[in-house]
Order: sequence, then structure tokens, then C-alpha cells
Amino acid sequence: MFSFIKSISKLQILAIVLVLIGLGLVIFFGIRTVRSYKELTYIQQEGLDVGTADLDAIRPWMTPKFVAVAYAVPQEYIFAELGIPFDRWNSNEALGELNKEFDFGKPPDKESMIIIDKVRAAIEKYRENPVPTGLEGDVRAWMSIQYIANSAGVPAEYIFEKIDVLAEGNENKPLDRLDEELHYPGGRRALVEAVQNALNQYGESQ
Repeated sequence: MFSFIKSISKLQILAIVLVLIGLGLVIFFGIRTVRSYKELTYIQQEGLDVGTADLDAIRPWMTPKFVAVAYAVPQEYIFAELGIPFDRWNSNEALGELNKEFDFGKPPDKESMIIIDKVRAAIEKYRENPVPTGLEGDVRAWMSIQYIANSAGVPAEYIFEKIDVLAEGNENKPLDRLDEELHYPGGRRALVEAVQNALNQYGESQ
């Protein structure tokens, strides 16, 4: 065996190493692709992309930003209800990771995570008494009109009227998706700017 290894040239060893690295990358990205496909399928099946999902559809792989848009609840409100300090907010970290990071733990005799229960409770509380929190910065393409309306305290109907887009069926679609489907004049940036202008005009009129 040792003599066989000695007989292999450096070029052959390099080739073997590259093949192994390539195989590892194929497996890694293959797993990620399958996972992404399953998540996308789940999102569509549960109606998370159109704002019709039940609260039981929330899963640990979802981020606060995703949940906020899916249920049209300001993510600032969700973070506040979770008791996470402002300087430690991470909109793009999975709920499962946040559950570990802030040591929420698991409910007794349950497989779910406590953070999931807390997020569900936060959404229910918000729905009972919607509180405009203001937007964290300006309008972003990942936000939906309903999310923006709830966050800014501006009627969704007013925003739709100002941007000249039909409201029915479009309330919970992120702006980037809305642009893709409607081919908004000027593209995504123009749509985002139009929504921002609508908010500014509403504020000036009050």
C-alpha cells in the first residue's frame, strides 16, 4: 500500500484532491438546493407567499423578516415581544438559531421551540391591537404593501391608489415580486420610490 502511494505522482495526487473537493461541493450545494426546493414548496402550499397562512405554519428555518412579511406584522414589534435588545436584532437569522442564541428552550412535553410559540403569540397580540411601529429605515423591496401599511400606519388602499396598482390579491406580495409580475414602469426601484413617496405624501397631508 505504501509503495503504491509513493508511486503516485504529485500531479495525480492533486487531481485526486480536486476531484474530492469537487465531489464535496456537489454534495453540499445539492443538499442546499433540495432544502430550498422543499422550503419553497412548503411556502406555496401553506400560503405564506400570499398572506393566507395559518400561524401553525411557522417553522424554525424562517427568519423574523420572512415571518414579518408573511403575516404583515412589523418585525420591530416581533423583536420587542421576543424581548431581544435592539442592538442584537438580526432580521436574517433563522428562528431556530435565535432560539439557541437567546436560550428560549423548548416547551415541556413539546417538540417545538419556545420562540415559535412566542412569535405566534406576538402575531395574535398585534392582530388584536395593531400598533404602527414605523419603518426601520426606508421602504425596501422585501416588504409588502400590507406590511408597509401596518408598520407606517398608512392605509394600504391609499398606497395602492398612489402607485396605481390594483390592491386585490397584491396586498401581501413583496415589492420585488410585485414588480416581476406587473412589470412596473421603471422597474423595482421606481416601485419602491413610488411607495416611499406615497408615505411621504400621506405624512404631509396629516
